[in-house]
Amino acid sequence: MRVVRRLLVGVVATSALTLNGAAPSDAAPVANTCGGALQDYIGTGGLDVPFTGTAHASDDRPMTVAPLFLNSSEVKVEISAGSNESRYAIGPLHLRVDPTGRGQISFDSYAGDGWSTNISCAVGTRVTAITGRVFVDDLDSSIDFTVRRT
Repeated sequence: MRVVRRLLVGVVATSALTLNGAAPSDAAPVANTCGGALQDYIGTGGLDVPFTGTAHASDDRPMTVAPLFLNSSEVKVEISAGSNESRYAIGPLHLRVDPTGRGQISFDSYAGDGWSTNISCAVGTRVTAITGRVFVDDLDSSIDFTVRRT
């Protein structure tokens, strides 16, 4: 259902641009302002440190989003489900950039997927905090998360 919805939104957006007389190729390139490039999450000269924080449920759960390879979108998303029980997924970080140059991400989690609702950059374009929603194994709906790095 999610794939169909994203495809439909893309078709509607493209159709709207065409109806207004502007083709998608006519758009000017968007400058990266915060998280608008993969390197803002992964690192540039070397692999960056992981994001760490909490997935917020009735019992807060430690969460880590760690880049795995330089110049690769592969990340490991790990969420603890209790003492000595941790679950993770390894998959690509999907990046979308809005018209202001800010990034929005989605990623795989053990129980489905996760996505950002806001990102922060302390200085420049390097992302230092991500808030969003993620599915976890023992709950039926997504929960909030916050991860940070310095």
